[in-house]
Amino acid sequence: MKKYFKHNNKKQIWRILISETDKLVLEERDMKTKEVFFSCYDLSTKEKIFSNFQFDEKSWIGIEALENDIIIFHLYMKPDMPQHKGFFTYDIKQKKILWKNETLTYFFSDNEKIVAFQQQFEGRNYVEIDLQTGDVIRNLGEDYINVNLMKQQAQAKKSYAGYLFPEVFNPLNDEPQFDCIRNTVSRFAFSGQVEYFQIGDFLFFTFHEKKDEKFNQHFYICSISDGSLFFSDVLNKNIHNYAADSFFLYKKFLFLIKEKQIIQIFKMDI
Repeated sequence: MKKYFKHNNKKQIWRILISETDKLVLEERDMKTKEVFFSCYDLSTKEKIFSNFQFDEKSWIGIEALENDIIIFHLYMKPDMPQHKGFFTYDIKQKKILWKNETLTYFFSDNEKIVAFQQQFEGRNYVEIDLQTGDVIRNLGEDYINVNLMKQQAQAKKSYAGYLFPEVFNPLNDEPQFDCIRNTVSRFAFSGQVEYFQIGDFLFFTFHEKKDEKFNQHFYICSISDGSLFFSDVLNKNIHNYAADSFFLYKKFLFLIKEKQIIQIFKMDI
């Protein structure tokens, strides 16, 4: 396991997306100013494509999806309101906006197509849009049953074969291969649950240690065969609530999210 890449713009990480060509896209927010920033790296080369990037609208904007190295951004109906309205596409390779639509609301995307809707007094009118041009391909009408079926089919086609996400460890599981988890957490004022995954002879896991009224979140990698410690780190210190979704594996890259602001990536020899 080798240190590969570190990202730290000192802002809260909001979303992490990886494209089919291994473009790492990050959405981050400054919690004081409420402004949003975007960064993009080529994960295979560590090339910085853009960092701390902003549009003219600096707050009421976010990422809906990432399709074929094109980022789909949404706007909001009103500031401080959760409803999305309007969206546009940004080409990572060309570093430019391809097109905008300020009247429709994004619903889902499927490779080279986007399905969006126009909110009506009663119900919604759905349309299918070309990802590259923004042109309406066909009108889907108000048939929400068919549109929801299309969305389910689009989601089913998306592959997560390269990812490995942690699952919750069952403390009643007495298999010897999990002894290193039990032995490790027993040394702390353990609180909450353990999240883990296994790769070969190694267990990767996080847990929370209670410190007064706060928590420290620990990350460990240990060997199943002899219980020895391979790696450890503290991902979050003095937090008020349990932290989740703090690590995952993509292909040979181990992602650790620290203090909600730092992404540490290790390249695994697997």
